[in-house]
Amino acid sequence: MYVSGANHAEIEPLAALVPTLRAHAAETERRRRLVPEVVEALGDAGLFELAVAKRHGGKQAGLPTQVRALAELARGCGSTSWTASIYLTGCWLAGLFPDRVAAEVFAVPATPISVSLSPTGVLTDGPGGLRLNGRWGFNTGVLESRWDILGAFRQTADGGREQVLVLVPTAELHIHDDWYASGLQGTGSNTVACADLNIPAERVLPFPTGAALPGGAPEAAPDLPRYEVFPLFSTLNAGTPLGIARAAFEFLVERAPGRQITFSPYPDQSLAPITHRQLGEVDLKLRLADLLADDLAGRTERLGASHVLHSIPERSTARSSAAHVARLCREAVEIVSSAAGASSIRSEVPIQRLRRDIQALCLHAALNPDTALELQGRVALGLDPQSTFL
Repeated sequence: MYVSGANHAEIEPLAALVPTLRAHAAETERRRRLVPEVVEALGDAGLFELAVAKRHGGKQAGLPTQVRALAELARGCGSTSWTASIYLTGCWLAGLFPDRVAAEVFAVPATPISVSLSPTGVLTDGPGGLRLNGRWGFNTGVLESRWDILGAFRQTADGGREQVLVLVPTAELHIHDDWYASGLQGTGSNTVACADLNIPAERVLPFPTGAALPGGAPEAAPDLPRYEVFPLFSTLNAGTPLGIARAAFEFLVERAPGRQITFSPYPDQSLAPITHRQLGEVDLKLRLADLLADDLAGRTERLGASHVLHSIPERSTARSSAAHVARLCREAVEIVSSAAGASSIRSEVPIQRLRRDIQALCLHAALNPDTALELQGRVALGLDPQSTFL
């Protein structure tokens, strides 16, 4: 996979996990969450440190490296990769909180931190301090996380409201066992809830933008990239589809030799011209997706490092680029799936899982190709984006 600017030394230990992830993929689906062996392996391979600032003992890896790492993980298991992308977002966000809070979070190495950015909670001031109430769905990876970063609205002194992020120990949340899905089954994306939960003021963060990171982070670490949340999220979103599609390509290359195409003159699928055309088209789609993801990662990285805000067109481009990566990858997987034959629908054949996982990604609100392209066109015409995901 082509992702320029990536640090291959940091990626190689994660790429080496592909056989392990493939071996545990079926069990991950069955449990509807990452298995302990996988979580431990991710920690040992340095996944959680990639997005952690150096001042907190992390590697502070660039986005090209993070995207490539997620793509490699997805070659082994889409659920593991998608969960890892959420953890990388969580680790970066946790570093924006005041130093004392961040030091507590990162005191335990290889700390999984889950995130639910949607502001479906309410933070209120009362006689006893801050109280959090709410319910957050699709909270990927929460069962394995030690901390959860949740979106909420807080009433301001002038009667308005501001969007905030609240850092909560996962043990203080109620986790509903409600993740039953057809795709990305192993992500454990359950709903969490809390009622009148006491929140220390230092664990509340104004929703961050690239203009000025809250929590004192720029003063403490002037080299800390000042990403904007949604372009960062879009960039990381591109990693998992790349790896799923690459796994599909590898599957067909391995499966075709010696396999007969039923009711055809071809006793060996690898000798059939249609197979050559299919693999050629899949390969081209993967190359285009890789280049688009590389461009997206580079753009987001440069703006974060230069502390320059994304313009509205740049934000819409980030979202639509990630969605188009997902669409190209879905098209590639569909070609492989159609070439794999009827026996490939059996549960032990991996292409059926790859197909379900990529479909689930393309249904995600942040990666839906139709919605993202409509947004891109609206912005190109100078119209109101009419979206909060920018």
